Formats: sequence, C-alpha cells, structure tokens
Amino acid sequence: MNDRFYTISEFTRLIKATLTGTPELNQVWLKGEITNLTYHSSGHIYFTLKDEGAVISSVFFKYANRSMAFRLEEGMSVFAFGSVGLFEKRGSYQFTVSQVRLEGAGELQKRIEQLKKKLLAEGLFDPARRRRIPFLPRRIGVVTSPTGAALRDIIKVATRRFPNVEILIAPALVQGAGAADSVARGIEELNDPSHGVDVIIAGRGGGSFEDLMPFSEEVVVRAFANSRVPIISAVGHQVDHPLCDDAADAAAPTPSAAAEIAVPVKVDLQERIDYCRARAYSAMLSYVREATLRIDAATSVRVFRTPRDIVETRMALVRERERGMIVALERRVAEKRRRFLSVPDVRRLAAAQVARTEMRLAVASEKLQKLSPLGTLRRGYAVARGADGKIVRSVKMVAVRDRIDVILRDGALTCTVDSISRRVIGGKEEKG
Repeated sequence: MNDRFYTISEFTRLIKATLTGTPELNQVWLKGEITNLTYHSSGHIYFTLKDEGAVISSVFFKYANRSMAFRLEEGMSVFAFGSVGLFEKRGSYQFTVSQVRLEGAGELQKRIEQLKKKLLAEGLFDPARRRRIPFLPRRIGVVTSPTGAALRDIIKVATRRFPNVEILIAPALVQGAGAADSVARGIEELNDPSHGVDVIIAGRGGGSFEDLMPFSEEVVVRAFANSRVPIISAVGHQVDHPLCDDAADAAAPTPSAAAEIAVPVKVDLQERIDYCRARAYSAMLSYVREATLRIDAATSVRVFRTPRDIVETRMALVRERERGMIVALERRVAEKRRRFLSVPDVRRLAAAQVARTEMRLAVASEKLQKLSPLGTLRRGYAVARGADGKIVRSVKMVAVRDRIDVILRDGALTCTVDSISRRVIGGKEEKG
C-alpha cells in the first residue's frame, strides 16, 4: 500500500498542472451551442458550451471580449477558441475563451478577405475616388428595407435637422437570398437623373455577421463604387465594417449618423446666416460712418466750403498776371522800335558795303593772277612735262632722247632732248 497522500489543494493543483500542461487541451477551437448565458456586471461573460453528448463551462473574460463585434445570445452556435483550466475553489474544470466566431463566419470572412484584395487591386477603394457630399441636398435617396428601423431613423433625423428636405426611398431586401442584387438595383435606380437625387444613403441596422453579408458582396460593393451620385454607406453599428464602407464616398457608423452627414441642421444654418447678415450690416454701418466722417472732413476744408471765393481769387491773380505780361510786351516792342528807328539808311549802308567788297575782290583777283602759273607763262616762261605727264623740275628727271612737252602762253611744243647740262644761272653753269 502506498502511504503517500495529498491534500485536496495539492491534488487540485496537480490536476490543474496536468490540464494546463497538455498541448491538446490548450489553444484549441471548440464548436458548440451557447446555453446558460450570463453577462456579469464585471464585464465577464459566463456560459455553457454543449453538443448532443456533453457540456463544458466556459468563461469569456472582460479583457478578451471587449473587442467582440456582436452580442452572444442563447442558442447561438459558435466556434470558441481558448484553453482548458481548473477552477480550484470548486474543483471543476472550465474552458477559458479568448475568441468567439459565429458558425459559418470563418468561411465567409475568408471569402470577404479575398474579395477585398481583388477590389483593392482594381483601385475601387482608392481614397482619391471619394467625392464630397453635397452641403445642402434638396433630395436624398435611401436604399434600405421599407419596414426596418434604419429607414425610420434616417427619416426622423433628416426631417428633424432640415424639415424641407425631400426623401426618395428605393425599397430593397437587406438580408437573406437576393438581398445583394436588390440593394444594387436600388442604388442604380436612384442614379437615374430624372429622380433628381443629390445624395444616396444605402444601408441597414445592425445584425449578425451573416445578416450584414450582402453589403460585402461584390455586386453591392461595385454598385457603391460606380454610383454617379455621391453615396453614403450606413450599415450596422460602429463595430461593423462591411466592404461597401470602403467603396462609398462616406461611411457612417449608423443610419442615423448617415442622415447627420447628409443633412445639415437648418436652425444652425439660419443662425449662421443671421450672424453673417448681422456682421455684414455692422460692417456696412461702420463703412458708412467712416465715409461720412471723411466727407465731413473734406467739406470742412475751405476749397469745398467757399469754392467761389477761391475761383475769384485765382481769376484776380490771372488778370494781374495778364496785365503784367501786356505791359512787359509793350515795353519790349517800344524798345525794339526805338532801336530800329535809330539805325541809318540801310540801302546806303548796303551799297557802300558792296562797293568795298567788290574792291577787295578785284585786289585779290589781281594778286591771284600774279601768282597763277598762267600769269607766269604770259611773262615769257614755259612749263616742261615729261612723258609721264609730270612737271620737269630738274635735269635729273630726263635723259637724252626723251620726249618732253613744253607748255607756252599760247600753246604747247613736243621736243626731243639732245643734250643735258647743269643748271645755268645768269649764263654760267651752276656749281654745286
């Protein structure tokens, strides 16, 4: 017999260590139906997972469930990811959950991710494609279920914010078979220019992952991206993010928020208009006051107060200047006349000047004649030119038998040089 014994605490810790140390019992997915669901005030969620043959107690602690996108409900079939542990105080094991997915959501999520990559590569989610939502639309188109709470919320919010806005509804299925095609047809219908729609809101209220699946279908996402009218996605609650959010021009967390994005508050606009009107009126009054002060200041100047006096003063100055100019001109004319009358007889002076000039010209002409070569020739001298036409000034310029031309007073001779002698002065040969 083995005398080794354990206390209850020791044995419980041994069992816990065995459970936590077994890989097959940790980080596993369990599939089951939720029963005995309790949302504790601490934020923890307690429930039981069961199938046809067994049950297991489960806990979903607050730190792990805070990012969950949906609310657990009784009878919901889920996949739960976690590890087996032991609650020592009760001596019972439990499954500690770290993640929960709805049954079937895994496959749908995978398909959505593949579609997202495809459309992203095509550029359908490019932020540059997004257009601005009209500031003050006259008519809003809504694509949603005509009986859903989403439509009531949109109408309520839109008409409260701006009672004059018109709302045109394109009824559509928002879940189940045919919902995706129905939503796409509604968007295309509201794009018809004859409807005069300025902005479209397409969406629905919250629901399960499967309920919102139509707004992640390719036909709906492409309808959002191809909408010629600016479109707002309004699907589910804040935690929901279908693919149509990425293709829309704006994405609202709820249908009510979409109405707030699409429609401004009329009272706010009126207050803004009144404020701008008051500022404009105040600015106008200020400008008028300033202009009045400037006019008053201008009219207080003498030139504007008594303009006739200034004109008369200027005219008197002009007349005084005119009289001064006339007196000066008359004085100048009289001086010129006096000087002109004091000048002797012009004709007599001119004749004497001409005679003197003619006499100087005759004397100069006589001197010129004396200096002229022709005058020299008349006195018995001659000019000799060589064959090249140059004047012969020295015996060195000619040779014996050269032909020269001799120019006389009344003609010219052509001669041949027979002999050359040194220059003779007074009948004697020059010595040099």
